[in-house]
Amino acid sequence: MKTATLTIMGTRLEDQPLVAGVARSQPITKVVPSFGYHPWFSHLIFDDRAGSSKLEAELKRDHYMSVLMPSPDEDFISQLPAPRPLSAAIAEIRAHLEEFPQALVGEIGLDRGFRLPFPSPDHVGPAGSTPSRLEGHGLTPYRVNLDHQKMLFKAQLELAGSLGRAVSVHGVQCHGALLDTFRELWVGHELPRESRKDQKRRRRKAATGGHEYLPDLGDSDLESEDEEVQNKALAPKPFPPRICLHSFSAPLQTLKQYLATPSPTTLYPSQLFFSFSSTINAKPEKGHLSKIGETIKAVPDESLLIESDLHTAGELLDEALGEALLLVSEIKGWELEEGTKQLGNNWRRFIFGQE
Repeated sequence: MKTATLTIMGTRLEDQPLVAGVARSQPITKVVPSFGYHPWFSHLIFDDRAGSSKLEAELKRDHYMSVLMPSPDEDFISQLPAPRPLSAAIAEIRAHLEEFPQALVGEIGLDRGFRLPFPSPDHVGPAGSTPSRLEGHGLTPYRVNLDHQKMLFKAQLELAGSLGRAVSVHGVQCHGALLDTFRELWVGHELPRESRKDQKRRRRKAATGGHEYLPDLGDSDLESEDEEVQNKALAPKPFPPRICLHSFSAPLQTLKQYLATPSPTTLYPSQLFFSFSSTINAKPEKGHLSKIGETIKAVPDESLLIESDLHTAGELLDEALGEALLLVSEIKGWELEEGTKQLGNNWRRFIFGQE
């Protein structure tokens, strides 16, 4: 395999120890682990924050009746595992994040389109485990309601924020709901577009005629401001510092909404990255490539990522990454060497917060 470093995502209960095991066996230069619960498995988590005195069987039935649409029948519920408490899932992710200081949270997100598969009759596993048959065969009519998905999504975003970790986000048929969720967590934490120090620097350079004359700012004022800004930067936040929208398939108008600022004088506090894959974003359907090309072209160069979006490593992964590099470089008008360097720098900033 030619790919130098793998970013490995957890998606469900069984994945978390597997990802941790691989990460323990390899240095961070080879494997960057990521822990989280994908929206496809969100129905297997129940919100226990309010507490419950229900017996397990009653809790299981009531949980699945409330989070699945349409309401499932008793036979289908009987084939599902007992749901896992949110508190246990979050505690598990937190423990892994504390063990691996540069690990991410992901893959997490929202998905309106996904339907649960029929449980495999031969599936045997621990409580809360899930069959792996998710390729689109034998699908039920049941979907997980978006409010429940959002509950789990927000809990994981807040965990990432508390530990200052980046997140990888999945979104299908819910681009507006994703952005609304981020905005809910960003409220009150917007960043100024120009600091007082910048104002002082601009005042010194600007001519007085026709310009607003800004009041003098003493050095002590600036030092106090710097200390205040630093303390705020180090404080835990309810949102992640860096967000990657992976295999981004939203239309250009949605991208513009993400790139827009909350006001003329403020910025959203999370750094946003948009990742593209040949697996998802280079579909041959009529008109698809031209639309995704418009989106890729509009993504700021420093915010662009590529990925394989595969569940396997090896030659297939190398091939998928190579195709994604070609796709993005051609649209951006980059030479392959230029694209490789730009995308590598972007990946390091997303993962580590710096190049």
